[in-house]
Amino acid sequence: MPKKIHSFSKLLIKYLVVIILSLIFLFPLYWMLITAIKPEAEIVLFPPKLFPWPINFKIFGDAWTANNFSLFLLNTLKIAFFNVIFVTISSSLVAFGFARMQFPGKNILFIILLATMMIPYEVQIIPLYIGYKYIGWLNTHLPLIVPSLFSTAYFVFFMRQYMMGIPIDLDEAATIDGCGPFQIWYRIILPLIKPVLASCIIFQFLWCWNDFFGPLIFLQTPDKWTFILGISALKGDRVYIPWNKMMAITTLFSIPPLIVFFLAQDKLIGGLATTGLKN
Repeated sequence: MPKKIHSFSKLLIKYLVVIILSLIFLFPLYWMLITAIKPEAEIVLFPPKLFPWPINFKIFGDAWTANNFSLFLLNTLKIAFFNVIFVTISSSLVAFGFARMQFPGKNILFIILLATMMIPYEVQIIPLYIGYKYIGWLNTHLPLIVPSLFSTAYFVFFMRQYMMGIPIDLDEAATIDGCGPFQIWYRIILPLIKPVLASCIIFQFLWCWNDFFGPLIFLQTPDKWTFILGISALKGDRVYIPWNKMMAITTLFSIPPLIVFFLAQDKLIGGLATTGLKN
């Protein structure tokens, strides 16, 4: 009996710790939501009200129409869609080459590829800006989409490690049946790396959705802006900042990533857990 009580106590303490930590991490989201639905006069009250009344959900509609957020949403989804498609395909092809094919200098090229991850984006931004300006791509979505055609070092490494754990016998059997390298990649490898593909898709979508620096540099007119630039424009150079509108549109901005994460968290965790460990 004492053992059962001891085990129950340990379990209870664990759950209490998890609940307390969850509340701490969820509090900023709660504060963002209640600030959005508070009457304007209550936003700066001290001590603040944790349970505002009356609740004003109309502010979400007002915030959405305060700027052209429908267009910003479409721009963001377009950029994210093409990035996800192009990065997933290109990275899996490059990873397939490094994992399954033999060619001179393969290891050196792979090390050089990984070394590119150590170059900060801020260091690249000036030559990229000059190059895009020279070819007339500024104030278009091309600088935010076209680079994804050439894979990403992080995803190449991620996929290569998973592919290395897939038995080479499958490739040999497919070759005997008349499959070429492209058919092996498409028919054999891709179906077996679905957990990693799902993880890469989720990561790339979240990175595109939250990217502020790239759009800020390359997009100049409001008709090209992404969602996050539209949120930033609500603040602008105003002396008075409509905090309830800021929090309302930020709450709406946070919903798609949360939905994507919760719907795909099993595949995401599974892909991360099995990378490089598959036999």
